[in-house]
Amino acid sequence: MNSDPRVLRQIAFFRKYNFEIVLSGLTYQGSDAFYPLVKEKSRLSRAVKLGVMVARLCRPRVKEFLHNSSFGELSSHPVEFDLIIANDAETWPLAIALKDSHANAKIVFDAHEFYPRQFTDDLKWNWFHKRFANFLCKKFIRQADVLITVCDGLADAYSTYTSKEIPVVLNAPKYQSKLKPNATTGTIRLVHHGIANRSRKIEKMIELMDSLDSRFELNFMLMPTDEAYFQELKIMSEGKAINFLDTVETEAIPSYLNQFDIGLFYLEPVNFNYTFALPNKFFEFIQARLAIAIGPSTEMKRIVEKESLGVVAEEFDVLKLAYSLNSLTSKDIDQLKANTDRVARKYSADQHDNFYLELIQKWKLHSEIVDFS
Repeated sequence: MNSDPRVLRQIAFFRKYNFEIVLSGLTYQGSDAFYPLVKEKSRLSRAVKLGVMVARLCRPRVKEFLHNSSFGELSSHPVEFDLIIANDAETWPLAIALKDSHANAKIVFDAHEFYPRQFTDDLKWNWFHKRFANFLCKKFIRQADVLITVCDGLADAYSTYTSKEIPVVLNAPKYQSKLKPNATTGTIRLVHHGIANRSRKIEKMIELMDSLDSRFELNFMLMPTDEAYFQELKIMSEGKAINFLDTVETEAIPSYLNQFDIGLFYLEPVNFNYTFALPNKFFEFIQARLAIAIGPSTEMKRIVEKESLGVVAEEFDVLKLAYSLNSLTSKDIDQLKANTDRVARKYSADQHDNFYLELIQKWKLHSEIVDFS
């Protein structure tokens, strides 16, 4: 919860409009009321959960989760909830269960991913979680007042579970009105930020550097969520024009990135969600007023080409992307930066705020929100 930009935007929005906010998640550091999503478990309860997961039992898994959550405390919260936002599929049953004690609450499911096919490239996920994710979608999506997601591709996929309209709310940060493009001079500074996740094949971006001309430098700002993989990346980068930078706070990312020239995100479509990836970092590149360089990822490609924001490789081949980058002049890059500046407000959190403002007006919400993250 502390590091999820989309959840932090929700909290900031409802605080701005003077809602009383109640939060439930794994961890939270802040002044709002907070209930742990998962309580400390006994050895027996941990063993029961493992057995249920191994057997791929869906209904018992829901019951086990509710039993070991703060469901009781949330049910007896002294003020009735007006709106419940559930940000992960596993929390959807908890949101629906709270309707018994908060009957007037409206429920929003915010699907950051397409959960039934989230990590289909992972054998363990296919056994332990795939069936459960599909069960959650089939049983609970129709019970929500609205399901939203982050891009058109995921909205189309979720349409098999509901006949309701599925609004797309982009995963974009707030508009950075004070940032402007910097002129490209001398070294062309590429930047990539995010988590060091092995499935993202970040080593491909290191491989890219072998085919770029001497003008280019690559800068990584990575959270070492997989420490072993992070160290492997550092070793692979030795002797190349690659730097590893310290991370900064989420809110500071666009202003920090503004010093660079091109935001780089090469993500091979190894699973469904990567195929339709349209992540926060893509919009942070735009707010930072950078040119953008990507592989032909469906959702990102659509925006880059529509708005003329950067280069898109013809196929998922780093040599193809290197060819496109090497063909750029400093003048070309400056024009691409100017284009991102032109559309920065369009691809900002203004859309997120407008969506929730419409819900407040439509549902006449006024006093309290609970957010499951």
